[in-house]
Amino acid sequence: MQIILIIILSLFSFSTFGYHENDTSFDEDEIICIATYELAEEFFLQMKDPSTSEEMKKRKQSLLDKYDVGHFPQEDIDFYILEIHYAWSANFDFLPPILENCRTNIS
Repeated sequence: MQIILIIILSLFSFSTFGYHENDTSFDEDEIICIATYELAEEFFLQMKDPSTSEEMKKRKQSLLDKYDVGHFPQEDIDFYILEIHYAWSANFDFLPPILENCRTNIS
């Protein structure tokens, strides 16, 4: 659990300490959820669970649809996907708490 908290804090620290080159402002929680949903969408598709995969796709799209196209830079989404994937690879229980947080707190 301690490793999970460290990884989550490191995700936020990249954005806080100037990871982003441009001045685009967006909600970090939302972009983390977009990345999480995209990663989960692929995971459930590989696990032969198309209905859950489709649900993840819809949740991701509903967050993206709240803003103009390009509001969330694709390179930032890709960065978070990679970070979440690494954290998930290190601790398989990492993804469910993030999905639960996104489902209950970010819409």
